[in-house]
Amino acid sequence: MAKISRPSTNRKGAPPPEFEASANLNRAPDENLKPLNFKVRTEFKREFKTFATSMDISMVQLLQDCFEYYKSRR
Repeated sequence: MAKISRPSTNRKGAPPPEFEASANLNRAPDENLKPLNFKVRTEFKREFKTFATSMDISMVQLLQDCFEYYKSRR
């Protein structure tokens, strides 16, 4: 049986045009921020995150607020 070669056609169509990514992907570097890594119990993390979410603040902001409160009481 003879092989019949098909003409090569692009069935997917033309590729999308190149464009620049939106501005929200370009994040300014946080020069004043440094990582603070430590481990906590799973239950504590869940409760901490839930509380931060219910207050509509980030976990970082909650930690900073807690630390400021703690310093003021000592």
